Amino acid sequence: MATEILVNDGGAPARILPYIAGSTVAAGKAVIVASDGQVDHTAVSGSKMLGVALTAAESGNVCNVISGKGIQLNVFTSGSNIAIGDELVCAVGASLAGMLVEKTALAHQGQVLAIALEAGSATAGLTKVQIV
Repeated sequence: MATEILVNDGGAPARILPYIAGSTVAAGKAVIVASDGQVDHTAVSGSKMLGVALTAAESGNVCNVISGKGIQLNVFTSGSNIAIGDELVCAVGASLAGMLVEKTALAHQGQVLAIALEAGSATAGLTKVQIV
């Protein structure tokens, strides 16, 4: 991947820990820890993010996950309506698994996971965010 996932490498307390991927995991996408202790992308409203995959991994292989509050990352987002300062939550739907989207007035969207530090693009892509 040409763009690095971790933006601030030392300015905030971040942890990079190895987990086993329960499915194919893409770098730059949000992951959760499943009931089997392995990490997967989620597309379920209200999911609690463990962190963001720093490295891609196939099922059964090690996936390095970065987590911590206040860290700045390039994370996959979806939606051209994302503006600087928007609150971001887990996206819903299999095609958006692991992506963050703008929080709207819809019920049951879950906790805010990040704040957008740049505007989103019309297509899904990496956006600079700060994890909250």
